[in-house]
Amino acid sequence: MNQLFLPLVLAFIGVIFAFLTYRDIRRGGARFYTLEREEILRRASYTLIGSVLFFLGAVGFFAYTFQRSQAVEAAVSGENVEGVVTVTPTPLLESFPPTPTMTATLDVSIPTPTATPIICRAVVEGTSGNGLTLRDTPGGAEVAILPDGSILTLNQDEAAQESGGFMWRKVKSITNQEGWVAEDFIRIGAPCE
Repeated sequence: MNQLFLPLVLAFIGVIFAFLTYRDIRRGGARFYTLEREEILRRASYTLIGSVLFFLGAVGFFAYTFQRSQAVEAAVSGENVEGVVTVTPTPLLESFPPTPTMTATLDVSIPTPTATPIICRAVVEGTSGNGLTLRDTPGGAEVAILPDGSILTLNQDEAAQESGGFMWRKVKSITNQEGWVAEDFIRIGAPCE
């Protein structure tokens, strides 16, 4: 309804201008002197131009809102639409499970808590939508393509290795695929940097 309000108002103003044009043309009859008649008809032509402009404004605005609503519907359905910006949310990277805090124990019968190993996570980003290649060895054969936003678990037992001008990290994807990825295209979580 809000999309139709402005075009309807513009069309209504156009009708009023058209009515004023008709009235001025009727008044421009033989009752007046030639100069008065010319002035009345000149004013009628101005109101006619105003009427046409308001009608064109109403039609143009209606067409614009209709096209915009079609583009938004297409973007919501997942299609790529020129002129409509879609935003993909970046996943929040947190350390899971949280690191326990050590507390002093007075009772010797109570066992001392052991630290839970930190699981290092990383997110694939910076590939411009092309995805990151998961390889079987650093710079080796392709295993899979990981899209931007994929969450990975870093293998802490394997040190980073250099090959082909890149530093490679051994990772495991959410789908349990293991392999090596270029470190330039992942963002590593805070505790593991």
